[in-house]
Amino acid sequence: MGITLQQIAEMAGTTKSTVDKVIHNRPGVSEKKRQEIKKLLEEHGYEANPLAKALNYQKRKMKVAVVLPGISAAADIKKGFEIVRQDFLSFNIQVEYHEVGGSDAEAQTQCIRQLAEDNVSGAVILPIRSDEVSAAIRGLLEKKIPVVIVNSELSLDNILCYVGQNMLQSGSVAARMLDLFVKGPADIGIISCHNMLSHEQRERSFIDSVEKNHPASRIRCVRYIEETPEDAYSRTLEMLEENSSINSLFITCGCVTDICRAVRDYRDKVHSAVQPVIICYEKYPEIIRLIKDNEVACTLNGGLTKQGRFSMRVLFEYLVYDRKPEKKRYYFNNKILIRENI
Repeated sequence: MGITLQQIAEMAGTTKSTVDKVIHNRPGVSEKKRQEIKKLLEEHGYEANPLAKALNYQKRKMKVAVVLPGISAAADIKKGFEIVRQDFLSFNIQVEYHEVGGSDAEAQTQCIRQLAEDNVSGAVILPIRSDEVSAAIRGLLEKKIPVVIVNSELSLDNILCYVGQNMLQSGSVAARMLDLFVKGPADIGIISCHNMLSHEQRERSFIDSVEKNHPASRIRCVRYIEETPEDAYSRTLEMLEENSSINSLFITCGCVTDICRAVRDYRDKVHSAVQPVIICYEKYPEIIRLIKDNEVACTLNGGLTKQGRFSMRVLFEYLVYDRKPEKKRYYFNNKILIRENI
């Protein structure tokens, strides 16, 4: 029979509840005592009983926070969260959603800091790109609150894991698809956004791939939008008016319908029958419609609902069964969607 939690507590000169806090990375234990207990647990090979823990959590209330920016991807990711929440209805887990503006780093920072004050049991976060947001997430980690990052990667130690699209691969795939669709050298306009690291990764990978593998093509212009309908439309129209040679667009972010609306209005204005080749991301209903209407040539689907489902399951299984993810990064493959396979 293995050593018991009570025996570990007696050897450490403390209580079972203190040992339990150390086992489950909860606050309220001095660092010196925490290290002493960890050493005893390792020396004696103590293993928590996951079934007993799960039964205990059926009696205890947990609060899990989901922090999302107000971007197009959020709705599909949320669908995945809800699938997992239904699977764990027998456990007393409350899921709270917190949504802020798509580029409002200050609001997201304040939200995450409040979660640390509230001592939530865990969090899934789609982070806005900001040093302040990263610092706020570190605050959660310092309080031993487990965090899963979804969809847009951050360089943070001690998170449970990252779950999302392989952004670097997606940029090079987009460059290859654009080369296949454009008849002759491409004069490329890129529409991107600074609010997510994922957008920069797509953009950088795309540019690198064009320069390395498709040297006859040229990046004519890169425009950064605020990811609002008005800004996406006006900046796209401005870019096309200033760069009439552009025959293809690579969109790393959202607002695809507004960008396409600007393309239509520009074509009407200059009486052009030429539809630029447009490559974008995800398979929202409006993007599928644009593909069917031949306005978008190709979209790369990163499985947003799968990302949401997987990231929430990782967090729930860690909280309920003490199962740590096997990897620090889980990348979902890019699925190419064109008119013939949607």
